[in-house]
Amino acid sequence: MFRFILLAAIIYILFKWLRRSSPPARKARNVDRQAAPPGSAVEEMVQDPVCGTWVPITQAQALPQESETLYFCSAECREKYAQRR
Repeated sequence: MFRFILLAAIIYILFKWLRRSSPPARKARNVDRQAAPPGSAVEEMVQDPVCGTWVPITQAQALPQESETLYFCSAECREKYAQRR
């Protein structure tokens, strides 16, 4: 019985130590959501509808549509989309 209690205590201590040494996954995901440092610009990201790549809006290739503007990662993706229509 004493061995069982000792083993349980050791496992509990190791579990607590391991959790403290590595940050939880939810905290790691929140890194991207933190406010940007003062003086830095935050740029909107848009997703290419052809290949799914995320691109900063200032670097994206735009294709104006009737009700919206679509953004692409490259001129090639923009042309592929235009040919499908």
